[in-house]
Amino acid sequence: MSSTIHFRIDDETKRLAMLAAERQQMSLTELMRQRAEELAAEELRFQNSDHEHWLEQQIAHAFNRHNSGEGEYLNNDEVTKHMDDLRQRAAQGKL
Repeated sequence: MSSTIHFRIDDETKRLAMLAAERQQMSLTELMRQRAEELAAEELRFQNSDHEHWLEQQIAHAFNRHNSGEGEYLNNDEVTKHMDDLRQRAAQGKL
């Protein structure tokens, strides 16, 4: 799916932008589409790095808890029972 972007600029800005696009052998529309795609890719990289930073903090916190002896460890049977309890509570709308 594609969308259309409309915006207003003054005549001199448009003229200079068209010359810049011609110098790159592109239409102004193609150049603006390329710039918008670059901005979107930049935002995606930012969002991903922000999430990676959060994840790194969570991992560091978990290791700190482990190293300080604060961690709570469950065997497989305990985890399975806990997950079954959570599923049951979720199905009953009690979460």
